Amino acid sequence: MANPRERFTDGGGHYYSDDEVAGLLGITVGRLRNKLSAGSPLPPRIRPPGCRYRLWPCAEVHDWLAQFMTCTRDVSAVDGAARRRGRPTKVEVRSRRH
Repeated sequence: MANPRERFTDGGGHYYSDDEVAGLLGITVGRLRNKLSAGSPLPPRIRPPGCRYRLWPCAEVHDWLAQFMTCTRDVSAVDGAARRRGRPTKVEVRSRRH
C-alpha cells in the first residue's frame, strides 16, 4: 500500500503522519493518541473517507505551533551589569531594601 501522505496531496499540500506530529510536539505516538481521545488542544487534522490514517496539514500544524511561540529576553542586557550566580550576600539584600 502506498504511503498515505503520497496518496493525499493537493498540488503542493503536504501532510504529516502521527509519528511526525508526535516528534514535532516532543511526545510519543501513544501520548498523541491519548491527547486525541481526551479532546486536548491539538493542531487541525483531517481523516479522509476510506483512509485509516489521520493526516496533519503541514502548514496548519506550523501555524498552530507558531501561536505558542514565546520570546525570551536577556536580563543582563537590560540591567547593563552581569548578574552574579548564587544566593545574594547580606549586603546586597540590605542595599535592595532601601
